[in-house]
Amino acid sequence: MAGDSGRIGLEPDMWFLIFTEHTDRRWVGWLAAGRFAHVLAFGWVPDQRAWLVYEVTMNRTRVAVMPDCPGSDERIAELRAGNVTLAMKPAEGRAPWMRLGFWCVPAMAHLLGLSRRPLRPDALFRACLAEGAEIVDW
Repeated sequence: MAGDSGRIGLEPDMWFLIFTEHTDRRWVGWLAAGRFAHVLAFGWVPDQRAWLVYEVTMNRTRVAVMPDCPGSDERIAELRAGNVTLAMKPAEGRAPWMRLGFWCVPAMAHLLGLSRRPLRPDALFRACLAEGAEIVDW
């Protein structure tokens, strides 16, 4: 069951990555050294009629479930507002088992099963586009 959760409706078939240009920590923006400072993901789980939001920050990891209800579309719009959003299907098969570090970029690369191992948000953005992501919001 561990590798097949998407096939039984418990995992999004498409992830939306939100790339933000701002961070509340100046040194994080300096380390990012590019246009984007942070990235998080959300996806629709049709069998559950809910949005799943996945975010890794320096303080903690957040996994949130947002049922399809009045206000959920507005909350998703708030997350996307003023940011760049990519849509990408997770890779089929096995991703490399190891990743370096646990901040937003390696976590999102691992979530998507990318073959590349970017370390900064701008590099993740380029890697996603190279592996088939589409720009939703610019």
